[in-house]
Amino acid sequence: MKGILVTKKVDHKKAIINIKLHHQPKLNNPDMIAAWPGMGNVALGTAKYLRDKLDAELFGEIEPVNFFQFPGIIVKDDSTIETPKFTILPKNKFYFWKNTGSGSDLIIFISEAQSGGMEYEVARRVVEIGKMFGVNRIYTTAAFALPIKTNQASNVHAAATSIELVDVLKQFNLTLMTDGSISGLNGFLLGIAKDKGIEGICLLGEMPNYLTHIEYPKASHAVLSILSKMLNIKIDLSELLALAKYQEKEIKKYVKKIEEQMQQLQLQQALEDEQSKTWH
Repeated sequence: MKGILVTKKVDHKKAIINIKLHHQPKLNNPDMIAAWPGMGNVALGTAKYLRDKLDAELFGEIEPVNFFQFPGIIVKDDSTIETPKFTILPKNKFYFWKNTGSGSDLIIFISEAQSGGMEYEVARRVVEIGKMFGVNRIYTTAAFALPIKTNQASNVHAAATSIELVDVLKQFNLTLMTDGSISGLNGFLLGIAKDKGIEGICLLGEMPNYLTHIEYPKASHAVLSILSKMLNIKIDLSELLALAKYQEKEIKKYVKKIEEQMQQLQLQQALEDEQSKTWH
């Protein structure tokens, strides 16, 4: 028998979003990149790769206890309850990178979990940090799920908070969104940013709609290729590209294995049907 999940409700009205700034870096006309988990892990894959390649420095965090919705406790087969694993609370951290060239500095915010019912408050506080440091534009990324194959290119779709920014997007090899929605905080944040007077752009990388439950680095690579141009940052994308190619090969192997198993099952079923006819 599998364990039973016992949920625990959180009173979000009493919750307070706590932000801890370890120090306040002096930044030059910064842009912000923000990321939460989503389909294909495209947003997190993009932001983490950028953070690591730029060697961005931690300067603040949002304490997760008050807004993270605890999933509950696990009741095991012997009717005992597991100890809550508070050590694995999702991290929500702010990083900065000083641009030594003529471009803007960067703030990178990375959260390991979508907030449980406090999306507005979390988004508002992230935008407040942006305003505190004079951020002019916030970028988010996400997946654009389509019925495509893994060997197809991952094109990038985009949406922005103003017509003026849409004109900026037209300078790149993008497909402009004209309808639909961008779910989760990777989309919602830009709505709050627009309300608070900060520009916002979302870049969405195409991925197969039957693989949204696994990480899809090809989409992250496509998005980061465009984002780095927008930010005028030179970044080595070879590792991300290699990971995307490796995953594509592994998926092909898996699909081939499944197809062979299906063929064997169909052959076995045909033989059983033939034997059944013979017996009758």
